[in-house]
Amino acid sequence: MMIVIFDADREWYIQGRVYADIVRAVPAGMLQDDDLETYLWPARAMSLLRLPRLEPDRAERIAAALTEGVARHLRTIDPGDTELVGFYEGLLEVAARHG
Repeated sequence: MMIVIFDADREWYIQGRVYADIVRAVPAGMLQDDDLETYLWPARAMSLLRLPRLEPDRAERIAAALTEGVARHLRTIDPGDTELVGFYEGLLEVAARHG
């Protein structure tokens, strides 16, 4: 389980596998090497990423990268799988409202 807190009103509660898929879909160069290193593999068990506790520039960079990762991964999903599409659209809506 991975919890990503964007702010006091917006959070993701997602499986580590979903988080890893999103991170893999982030375009090269959007993140610095150490931005998510701490959060990648612990997410397979349980991890918490609190963006408001990070430096503002880093938090914004990570939020933008996760938003883009969701958008890119969403384009790979079969549109006929409406439940999965709806799930990722919900993640995108939460992430896109950050900042």
